[in-house]
Amino acid sequence: MRIVFLHGFAAGGAVWDPYRPAFADALMPTLQFSSDGTPILPELDEPAILVGWSMGAMLAVEILHRQPQFVKGLLLVSSGPSFVASDIFPEGKAPSTVRELRDAITKGDPKGLQSFQKQLFTAVEIRDGWLARFRRDIGPSLPTDPAALLAQLAFLESYRIPRQLAAVPVAVLHGDRDAIVEPAAAAAWRRLIPGAAARLVAEAGHALPFVRRDEVVAAVAALREACDA
Repeated sequence: MRIVFLHGFAAGGAVWDPYRPAFADALMPTLQFSSDGTPILPELDEPAILVGWSMGAMLAVEILHRQPQFVKGLLLVSSGPSFVASDIFPEGKAPSTVRELRDAITKGDPKGLQSFQKQLFTAVEIRDGWLARFRRDIGPSLPTDPAALLAQLAFLESYRIPRQLAAVPVAVLHGDRDAIVEPAAAAAWRRLIPGAAARLVAEAGHALPFVRRDEVVAAVAALREACDA
């Protein structure tokens, strides 16, 4: 069964490159959006498990909604049913926070994205060098085109989990110190997707795919086993 890895905001498919040794035949597309934030979703042509990080998890749910015949399972990492505070997820970001990031991107001020990157990690993870490693190893592959970043941000502002979804195995991983998406998202996914299995990862921030790679690999393997059962 094919595994498709979907990246988060201000990133690209290359952020999943460290997972290639474990999942050699996986797809790791760089996602595209129209200027109004409408995602151009990958078209599946075979059964797949979708692994989404942050914004990518929202897109994984959207693909399940639109292409249920091919999606056999979801792993939602560090994400929520909406990004901005809403009736379904009041713990989401305040609109003012999103506006500040949009203004920084529009003005070409690098401090906005630098601040966002810093929030991916806990203070302990930063002290342990994870932010520096991320910027060194992943930084060169990150998108810099303001139009592309603003399109992604427009998607995040408008996204809400679809009301009806096909029933497939769903696993949720979320850091209990996540500063980008509140840990309450794990309970929100369980409430909105009956049967979803959610686990909080202790002492972890938003960047689980980087800092806790072994745990994410294990979660993908467990989900694949459940889907094959």
